[in-house]
Amino acid sequence: MSRLHDKVDHQQRLKLRLLKQRGKKCERCGYSKFQILHIHHKDRNRGNNILDNLALICPNCHYEEHYLEKSWLNGYNLHH
Repeated sequence: MSRLHDKVDHQQRLKLRLLKQRGKKCERCGYSKFQILHIHHKDRNRGNNILDNLALICPNCHYEEHYLEKSWLNGYNLHH
C-alpha cells in the first residue's frame, strides 16, 4: 500500500471516530450533512491528531476559520 492510501485510510478512521464521539453535526454551526464535514486542526498543525485538537466542522465554517480573517476585502468599506 502507498503512503497516500495509508494517510487517507487514517483520516477516514479518524473522522468516523469523531462522528461517533461528537455527533453528526458541525461543532460551530450545527450543520447536519455529516458526510461533508471536515476535520479541523485547532492549532493548524495537521500532524497533531490528538482528539482535543480536532473539530468536525462544515466546509463553510472551515473556510471561515482559515481565510475570513485574511480576506483582501477586509480593508474595503463596502457601505455606500
